[in-house]
Amino acid sequence: MPLDDLRIIILNERESGRLSEVPPTLYDGIRGHLASLQEKVYSCNDPLSDQAQTLIEEVKAMREIVRDIFRIRSRKILSLALVQVEAEATERDELKKMLPAEREMFDGIVRELEKGKAALSGQVPRGFPTGEIPLGTESPGGTCTPEPPPAPEEAMVMVRIVSDMEPFMGVDGRIYHLKAEDVVTLPERNAGVLIDRNIALNIIPGK
Repeated sequence: MPLDDLRIIILNERESGRLSEVPPTLYDGIRGHLASLQEKVYSCNDPLSDQAQTLIEEVKAMREIVRDIFRIRSRKILSLALVQVEAEATERDELKKMLPAEREMFDGIVRELEKGKAALSGQVPRGFPTGEIPLGTESPGGTCTPEPPPAPEEAMVMVRIVSDMEPFMGVDGRIYHLKAEDVVTLPERNAGVLIDRNIALNIIPGK
């Protein structure tokens, strides 16, 4: 995987709020190319020569770009997992763009978020068998556990932040610390304000 190809990939990831198409063998190709570069460095008779220094700089540049690709794509995957759990909506086109290891990471995050949501709200997570008695149902002893009144839920919107901003509290009570290129799900009212002020872009138009 040449350095120029990686630069194109990272540019696409930075410019889009959605996952971009990447080669299925992306990370394998990177590992192979890095190993080849390192062998060339080790074969240099003079480690301080211009040739050796050029190779070292290329290795450093590749490692930095790989970290950025992983960081940006992981943030997008985390946001997609939040959307699936909070809005029970699946972006199938985005799932197709994930590498196998990324899809495994996505599924794992969703499972843990579902379990955490169930533990905190008393709900049974989708796809998880349980022998517990749900809130509001009668137990074998004849008593009934009262179900708390449902709290109004604010619709969530996925956005990409396009400029740095000061921390703020959303209508959901959370403190948001956001900066340019962050991909995050926000309460609809907060997202609308940021979009109107050209501070954020709606990733899923029409929603």
